[in-house]
Amino acid sequence: MTSIPGQPPMGRFVNHKTLKEGWTYISTSDGNVIGLKISVTKVVKMQNPDGSPLINPDGTPAYYVMSSNILRVLTRQEWDEVKRDELPE
Repeated sequence: MTSIPGQPPMGRFVNHKTLKEGWTYISTSDGNVIGLKISVTKVVKMQNPDGSPLINPDGTPAYYVMSSNILRVLTRQEWDEVKRDELPE
């Protein structure tokens, strides 16, 4: 399926609800920790030119997701607080 650059593929927007979200933490060589989380803004259920749902090779419906990345940089002290407050032991 082709689309115009900068525009989502053919499909229809579908409502969505975030069920669970979380942070990925990355340690950098300069001693900081980067926290990264994805925020989904729109979901498009993709369609064939005839309007029928586009299906992946595994039989599941195809979706196009628009998202933003949320990034935060933590010091080691802030990371220790996150580990204590957010992460299970």
